[in-house]
Amino acid sequence: MPAETITTVVNHSGFLFPKKVATWPGIRIVDCDRNGPVPADIDGEVVFTRTDGGPNLGELLARSPKWVHTLGTGVDSFPFDALRGQILTCSRGISGNMIGEWVFAQMLAVAKVVRTAPLDAPPTDWHSPSIGISSLRGKTVVIFGTGGIGAEVARLSLGLDMRVIGVRRRGTAAPVAGMTIVNDLSSVISEADHLVVAAPATAETTGLFDDELLGLVKPGVHFVNIARGTLVDQGALRRALDDGRIGTASLDVCDPEPLPAGHWLYEHPQVFLTPHTSWAGPGAFDEIISTFQTNYLRWRAGEPLNGVVDIEAGY
Repeated sequence: MPAETITTVVNHSGFLFPKKVATWPGIRIVDCDRNGPVPADIDGEVVFTRTDGGPNLGELLARSPKWVHTLGTGVDSFPFDALRGQILTCSRGISGNMIGEWVFAQMLAVAKVVRTAPLDAPPTDWHSPSIGISSLRGKTVVIFGTGGIGAEVARLSLGLDMRVIGVRRRGTAAPVAGMTIVNDLSSVISEADHLVVAAPATAETTGLFDDELLGLVKPGVHFVNIARGTLVDQGALRRALDDGRIGTASLDVCDPEPLPAGHWLYEHPQVFLTPHTSWAGPGAFDEIISTFQTNYLRWRAGEPLNGVVDIEAGY
C-alpha cells in the first residue's frame, strides 16, 4: 500500500488511543460510540472494538469495513452473526506472561499453604511447620489448552522441575521443550496434582468439566481456571469441592460474570476467586496496542494478519 494512502480506523472500543498511534503511517482514527446509532459520516476500512462487540456493532459493520480487530483474546462473546465476510482478528498471545504468573502464583500458594499459614497469635511451637506444606518439584501439572497461556504455565513449571502434560485437540507438537502433549484429557487427568484450564470457550468445551470428568481426578487436586467459567459445570465443581476430589479451586473466571451477590463461590472455604483480572499487569494495555500496531503495519503492507479467528471453530 503506498505510504500516502490513508487507512481509516474506527475506534469502537470506548478507549482512548495513545497519542503515539497518530504517528503510525497513513492512519486516521475516527471514534464511534458503542451505544446509540452510528453517525452517517463514520466509515472506515478497519474497526477496533471490544470482544463483546457492542450494541451497534452490526450497524457499523454494515458500512462494509474489511477488517475487524478485538482488543481481547477470547472471542466467545463476540457477535459472529454481525460479521459480513470481514476478517476478524484478536489480540492472541498478549496475556500469556501475566496469566502464566497468576497461575504459577496460585500453585505455589497451594503448595506452601500461604493462604492459611500466616500467624495471628503465637504458635505452640515457633519452629513447627504448618501441616500440609509441600513443594511443586516433582509434581504433575496437566494443562488443558496449549496456546500462549498454557505455554507460559508450562515454561514456568518446567523451571521448577515439575512434570508438565499439555492437552490439545490434535497434534503432538509441544510449544515448550520438555512438555508432553496428549489429545485426550481423560487419559491423563488422574495424574494431575494441579489441573489448569486454559482452553478457548467453544460449543465443544462448554460444560466439559462435569461430574464424569471430575470423577477421574486425583483426590485433593488443585483446580485452576483462567479460561472461561462456561467450561465448568458449576454444580459438578461444588460437589467435587465438597467431597474432596478438588482440594482447592483457584478461579479467575466464573459463570456468570459478574458473579451476583450471595453466590456460593464467594463463601466456599476451598475457593480462591479473583474478578477476571489475571491478565492485568504493567503495560497490559500497551501490549494490546502494540499487537494491533503489528497487524496494522501488516495490513498496510498487504501481509497476512496475526491472530485471525477461525469463525467456525470459535477462536
